[in-house]
Amino acid sequence: MHVFGERRQSLALMGVALVILEVVASVTFLAAYDFDVKTLGSNPGALPARGAEVAGLLRLGTIVDMLGYLAFAPIVLYLHRRLSAAVSDGVRMLGLPSLLTFCGLGFVLVGSIGAVLYASAGPPLLEASSGGSASATAARIAFAALGNGVSAGLWGTLEQLLLAVWLIGVGWLVRAEGRAFASLAMVAGLGALSYAARTGLTGHPPADITAPLDLLTFGALGLFLGWLLWLAVRLWQGR
Repeated sequence: MHVFGERRQSLALMGVALVILEVVASVTFLAAYDFDVKTLGSNPGALPARGAEVAGLLRLGTIVDMLGYLAFAPIVLYLHRRLSAAVSDGVRMLGLPSLLTFCGLGFVLVGSIGAVLYASAGPPLLEASSGGSASATAARIAFAALGNGVSAGLWGTLEQLLLAVWLIGVGWLVRAEGRAFASLAMVAGLGALSYAARTGLTGHPPADITAPLDLLTFGALGLFLGWLLWLAVRLWQGR
């Protein structure tokens, strides 16, 4: 049995919607920080320069981000069913499809929780951070802790590790149905693994996209969205 042997147009559309949602969420979130990627990388808990003015923008970006994560879950579950039926008995007995599904759904859960935390706690803290009172200072400290915990902890380390395992594993299992497709998934997975390792060890995401190693990490991660579009095409065509 082939993994890609049936047309699933609804899932294909969901994959395209996922990519669109994530692009919109990323642009909106970065707009709240005036697209200052370097500051975000070196200081994930940094307060947006415009403070309370961008509270609504931050909330919008993170809610859209949450929807993007949730849209990924049906794709993970569908591939679990197809992979479980397609792999050999030995691979199935090792529980590899179930492990990959755990990682894929873990990526969805961790990422969406981070987005909800930002959306619910971030804007009130931004609004309370203006001024020089003791409560404003406390709000700035709390926002810094929130930003560092979500950006470096949940998004930067844990979710990227889970995504890396899922991408590399899925790519390996479907390599007989398209080596270029499988290789792209595994390269993207290695990018996610590199991102997770660097963020976990340094406490902040890669910041300088002009540096060769950072550019390689961001580039490999960017391939994930391209791979998702390719996956959507295969789901649409059923092959």
